[in-house]
Amino acid sequence: MSIITVQCGNYANYVGAHFWNIQESDFEYQKLSGIEQAVNTTNHDVLYREGVTFSRQTTYTPRLVAIDLKGSLGTLPELGDLYGGPGLPKSGVQSWYGDVDIVKAEPVRKNRFLQDLMDEEGGDEDLIEGEKDRDTIAERKVNKNKEEHYKLDEEVNHWSDYLYSRFHPKSILVADSFQHNNTTHPFDMYGLGTTVWNDTHQELGDQIEDRVRFFAEECDELQGFHLMADLHNGFSGVASRLNTMLVDDYSAKSVVNFPVGKPVLQEYNFNSCSAYLANSTLLISSLLEDGLVTPLSLAQDWFPLQTRTNQISSLQYNPDLDYHTSCILASTIDTATLAYRQQNSLTRMPDVVYGLPVGDKKLASLSVSLPLHLTETNNFETDLFTKLSPLLPTSNKSLNNSPSSSARSPNLLTLRGVLKTALFKHRNREYSSLSTPEEYFEYCASQQLNSIPRIYCHAKPLRTLKPYPEFFNPEVSQEGQVESKPRQQGEQVQVVPLLTSWSTGSEAGASVQLLATRCKKLNFGKLPRLLDSGVEEQEWSEAVEKILATAEAYQDLDQ
Repeated sequence: MSIITVQCGNYANYVGAHFWNIQESDFEYQKLSGIEQAVNTTNHDVLYREGVTFSRQTTYTPRLVAIDLKGSLGTLPELGDLYGGPGLPKSGVQSWYGDVDIVKAEPVRKNRFLQDLMDEEGGDEDLIEGEKDRDTIAERKVNKNKEEHYKLDEEVNHWSDYLYSRFHPKSILVADSFQHNNTTHPFDMYGLGTTVWNDTHQELGDQIEDRVRFFAEECDELQGFHLMADLHNGFSGVASRLNTMLVDDYSAKSVVNFPVGKPVLQEYNFNSCSAYLANSTLLISSLLEDGLVTPLSLAQDWFPLQTRTNQISSLQYNPDLDYHTSCILASTIDTATLAYRQQNSLTRMPDVVYGLPVGDKKLASLSVSLPLHLTETNNFETDLFTKLSPLLPTSNKSLNNSPSSSARSPNLLTLRGVLKTALFKHRNREYSSLSTPEEYFEYCASQQLNSIPRIYCHAKPLRTLKPYPEFFNPEVSQEGQVESKPRQQGEQVQVVPLLTSWSTGSEAGASVQLLATRCKKLNFGKLPRLLDSGVEEQEWSEAVEKILATAEAYQDLDQ
């Protein structure tokens, strides 16, 4: 029942850092009572593997391959810190008789959050199976000092600056051909990614293939892959080749693609905005050949416009901070995929990959209600499922689960942090004929949405203590409830309920139709960097045709 996760690109790793933090915040280190066991049903073995260090200490690390550029890791060693790091050569050991000069680069300084984790780990005397457990220590510190205030909004410069998960030495792979944030030699075009993949000198493609195989060969039952990849830069080309490799080498397995895009650019001009659109077009058209494609971004348009980002009620996120925006995407991915990451779950990844698409409608959308706003007036039965924020570019918000559309599409709804028996018990009299909570939930959803709903409920809410961003509006209580009384200053939201919608319906249709409109107007001749990166006009034309054909498949949603 295992899943291998591949993170391809710097922004994808920002999303991944939050995703793994969320996983580990869900771990339980003490024996649970019967009620707690019923609530905590996540099977962490789906995403994690058990291993042993050189000192024979047991480890539990994500089944992950994370790819990024040189200079992007911050304080995180490329080999991780579980198995020790490379040291300086001893002064008495030389491989030749000449003079040896040791040049030390100024190390990246840890921010206060990471420093506190390190200090607590070093000073804690408790041992767990002979090893100091970093995650338990971090949880103790957070619970002990809930008022501790870290300025992560100001201090996060790398995705490792808020990461407390530990990775296997084979998880992190750095592409040395390009430097992170290098403006004179940027890794900004799709063709650069495909070139790096095939580079015989660096052999990036072979290295990725070897690392994926390492994790795959130790799986007893591999369901498939999560692929989170930057869609707006050169990693779009790497992700395209990577997806092809997964489909060819693991043809019997499922692939769920999450292309992720930053909502803002460092600068806005025709070249930068066109590159975003062109890279997105080439990657998505490639991914649509196989699997399920679910693009995620808080941008309002595939051709980015300054200050045009999707707003989410109850959140005051800063669109300029990758630390903020990536957290919203990670929280949504984590919640939406819970259905096939549970103990004794009847739902598997292939059920989603082949259940959501209808015909050529392989592009899906994810929408979220963060936090879920339940009221005392039973809005569950009236409008709860219509107040979702789409996490992808779309110009037609009226298609947001509009009941007026004629076509009905499958929809996987995930309720998190909600006791379904309590809601069912307090249903209105007109719903008394419905005999089970599942039947009641699906009926309410079908009345509000133009979809064929399947609902999964997870009783445990999302934990939002540090290093989760403090971007909730004051009216969100510490328990994640939207109330009229504002939260006290200094109080942090601890848990929140969520609702996600995963569908190939109207929102996905509006988004791919917008992408088709934009890319059709883009003149290949006016994109010299795309041509110079190795993309030929024929390849571009075929990509545009694929997007146009996919958009046509969604036209029945407008009728």
